[in-house]
Amino acid sequence: MKAIHQLKDDRQLNFAEYSAKLLGNVLRENGIAQQADIITSVPMHKSKRRKRGYDQAQKLAHFTAMELGIKENYRLLGRTRDTAEQHTLTAAQRKTHAEEIYFSLPDHADIKGKNILLFDDVYTTGSTLNVCSGLLKNMGAKKVFCAAIATTLLD
Repeated sequence: MKAIHQLKDDRQLNFAEYSAKLLGNVLRENGIAQQADIITSVPMHKSKRRKRGYDQAQKLAHFTAMELGIKENYRLLGRTRDTAEQHTLTAAQRKTHAEEIYFSLPDHADIKGKNILLFDDVYTTGSTLNVCSGLLKNMGAKKVFCAAIATTLLD
């Protein structure tokens, strides 16, 4: 977990690069890398990205795209500004929260019939990835595969 906090808060991208290599191997072994047409990520709000200097889920997706040679597109999904941190919410609250803050961008690229590989940094309940996957499917994606480099344990 220390590596995730360093990635999020201390601009330590070595972990993201290392994780992308490991994850790339897993995605190849499971046949997902061969099916994915586009890699994208769960979006961070632009004000938070400006403050932090980057979006860690996007960095993970980028390094994995480089590892696998898959096209990247980070202009598919958007996020409204919000103040709630996901880790402070219950599972039920996470689902409602995710439904309220993520949306498909109106000027997104045509992804009809494409297989999308969607990245997040940490998987907890699946609410964020489920909501974002649903949006991508509604935009025409054929399949959405999800990946994260860490998971948490719920109480």
